[in-house]
Amino acid sequence: MNSILTLSHQQIIATLCGTDNSVIVSKIIDNRLTPNEIEELCGLISNEFMLNGITEDFEPTEYGKELEELLDVVNRMRLK
Repeated sequence: MNSILTLSHQQIIATLCGTDNSVIVSKIIDNRLTPNEIEELCGLISNEFMLNGITEDFEPTEYGKELEELLDVVNRMRLK
């Protein structure tokens, strides 16, 4: 999964999660997030998308597209 989690994704996680980011990144890479952590992280990413990832016309910005990709990576863990 490390090849899917880009540097940009890691930076977004750092911004959203603050000091816990290295643990979260490690858990994502190792596919070890708990269902509650997945839910919490998806909520943070979704909120960030709605606040800063779309234009006034509700089209995703470049940042919004990065958030969508990160959300896809995290959501895939629900299937495992």
